[in-house]
Amino acid sequence: MKDLILGLINLTAKVNRWLVIIAAVGIAFIMVINFVDVIGAKFFGMSVPGALDITEEVMVLVALFPIAYVCLERGHFNITLVRDRMHPALRFVVEIIQYVIAALVSGFVTVRTFTQFQTTISTMTLKEGIDLPIWPANLATVISFAFLTLVWLLLLARTLVTGVEMSIKKEEMEQ
Repeated sequence: MKDLILGLINLTAKVNRWLVIIAAVGIAFIMVINFVDVIGAKFFGMSVPGALDITEEVMVLVALFPIAYVCLERGHFNITLVRDRMHPALRFVVEIIQYVIAALVSGFVTVRTFTQFQTTISTMTLKEGIDLPIWPANLATVISFAFLTLVWLLLLARTLVTGVEMSIKKEEMEQ
């Protein structure tokens, strides 16, 4: 079971790296579109039609795709003032509670954004301005939160499978 969980975490890490690469490409795309927009407006009197709308839509990828990666790599901030004074067994329980709450919240957001995605697909809602469909941004949101939920569940499973010893070893390595 432990090998299965660790294998799934490694697979998820690989997929998450691709999501981060897509976000990085999104940043480059935003930079190019805004550069062309500014140069076109200043020197040629023509701007890129819908540059702001396109930038807003791509920002969804840039903002949400890396979240699961940061979570999986333990890149979030820990509040260690109280946590460091806890007994290792209590820290283990708190970590489990943390993962359960995080998985429930991100799971709820995933379900709600999927429902919104279904609505935008069925109605083919368009963004005002340049009539850009908004379903791609909704799909990106669903993918982001689905991977975030998966990461929380895998971290919970890893914590449960490896037990208190892993939590203690992790703390010793951080010090």
